[in-house]
Amino acid sequence: MSRPGPDEPHARPRRAWADSSGDRDAASRFDRPPPAYDAFLDDDATAIRPALRQPYYPGLSADSPPTPGRPASGGATGEPSLARSSAIMAAGSMVSRVLGLVRTALLTAVVGVSLANDAFAVANSLPNYVFMLLSAGLLNAVLIPQITKAMRRDDEGRDFIDRLVTVSLALVVGVALLATVVAPWLVRGTSDLSGSSYHLAVLFAYICLPQIAFYGLYAVLGQVLNARNQFAAFMWSPVLANLVQIAGLVYFLARWHAQPDPGTWTQTMVWVLAGSTTVGIILQGLFLVVPLWRGGFRWRPRWDLRGSGLHAASRMAAWSFVALLVSISGGLVIQKVLTAVRERPGNEHVVSVAGQQLAFLIFMIPHAFITTSILTALFPRMSRAVHDGDEEGLRTLVRRGMAMPAVAVIPASIALAVLAVPVIRLLFSMRPKDSLVVGEALAIMAVGTLAFGLTTLQQRYCFAREQGWLNLWMQLLVTGGQVAAGLVALVAAPQHAVLWAAAGQTAGNAVAAFAFLIVSRRQLGDFGLGRVVRLWARLTIASVLAGSLAGFVAWGLGHLGTGRPVQLVLLAIAGSIFLAVFWIMTQLLRITEVDEFLEPILRRLPGRRRAAA
Repeated sequence: MSRPGPDEPHARPRRAWADSSGDRDAASRFDRPPPAYDAFLDDDATAIRPALRQPYYPGLSADSPPTPGRPASGGATGEPSLARSSAIMAAGSMVSRVLGLVRTALLTAVVGVSLANDAFAVANSLPNYVFMLLSAGLLNAVLIPQITKAMRRDDEGRDFIDRLVTVSLALVVGVALLATVVAPWLVRGTSDLSGSSYHLAVLFAYICLPQIAFYGLYAVLGQVLNARNQFAAFMWSPVLANLVQIAGLVYFLARWHAQPDPGTWTQTMVWVLAGSTTVGIILQGLFLVVPLWRGGFRWRPRWDLRGSGLHAASRMAAWSFVALLVSISGGLVIQKVLTAVRERPGNEHVVSVAGQQLAFLIFMIPHAFITTSILTALFPRMSRAVHDGDEEGLRTLVRRGMAMPAVAVIPASIALAVLAVPVIRLLFSMRPKDSLVVGEALAIMAVGTLAFGLTTLQQRYCFAREQGWLNLWMQLLVTGGQVAAGLVALVAAPQHAVLWAAAGQTAGNAVAAFAFLIVSRRQLGDFGLGRVVRLWARLTIASVLAGSLAGFVAWGLGHLGTGRPVQLVLLAIAGSIFLAVFWIMTQLLRITEVDEFLEPILRRLPGRRRAAA
């Protein structure tokens, strides 16, 4: 199988996984000792250990050294441990998510789930949508694969990276300026707010939309850091943003208390809330300059783009741009539907956009803490496997991406589904009726956590293989489910609109995840999918049985009241029951992956350390 030589940086290797027949790579199958199992993470992992005990598959173990004549894409010598990278990112993500919960709880104390909250949610979601378009689409699809390819040049890709960063930063600054100018039209086009709530949303938008430039800076510099295997700062810089935003909300509450009525807001109030949010995003982006500089990266603006290789990157960017437009369009349709339902006479107190965002915030915690941390570390390795023509390495990495997060994500999603209402009531201040609806929406979302993670893996897979067309088709499946549910929400009972939006998210991701399993199996051949599915099934059985008992106990204790002390006791008891039953079921079903997952944590407890000594 041909591979690019050292003087052929743009040579495209033949991809042997397109043809799974024959013994084209038989010689390389026996030039290393077979590992006892596919070590998903290193033995020194601080959070997660091997998640799938299985017989030897020809290819790469988690961080094994490369064989002679073969590039190590699954975990090359000199690369940081996948376990360590994932653990660092998981820690940063967890701290950021906890602070995000504090920030959201304070925001709910300021504006509740009122029209004022909807106004801020609509305005502040606009830069987030653009950030999704730029980061999750164009920049994520282009930067990591192209930087990975360019770093194999004699100059380690310095000139190419300078050009790519220059174009990317110019793009995000231009988009930020344009979006700020047309802020009123953006608010009008993405919501059905009217009167004082519309005017408040426009004021918020003028202050929030410049965030786009610094979200873009964060995305560009973060992807450069990830390509250079510097993962920590990218996941920890949002902590700084949350701290600034929390400080702004604390000041707001101390000075003005709760302000749910959009007609009572002054310009000073608008500047404190929206301004502190924007300052936090500015610092989040600028913070990444420090680790890049300390790591030896120096950026020199380059505008000489001819012959730079950006033309190939632009083709992938075009596919990704269309896919992200589809994704954003689906989200905007749901936002439009929810605000339209709430603007109908008599529906002023129906849970709407703000409630959906609260549910989504909690839903994202297990995904961000576990799945995103792992996949962010896997993505550069997947890109290297593709560019090196290492089909076995890619199979191993895709299998890890499917199995590693599931050990924690499946039980976490079931536990969150059955305990969603008390979680919402403990964290946020709102009427019991509203907390019930938001909790039900969270439960519906939580059921789809694994599918959501698989679609995230699918995006990384398509970006690494530079298959933008496949990513577009997958995104059409996700968005189709969302939009279909949104149309149902228009004619359903108003109080159920948010539930239909949540159901659309879960259904769309489930269909796309199933399609990805079929496509990846056809493209990669046998990469151990059957073994992964059996792992999922056993984890689901254990989690559902534990969740059923914990949910019954939570239902009984819920009759004691809706106050926070009751919810805290309820969660402590029901959560303990869930963990105990789940542990018993894992032993009965012999799910040894859970033991391997917990062993690195348990062995670091003081008692275990002394016993080991």
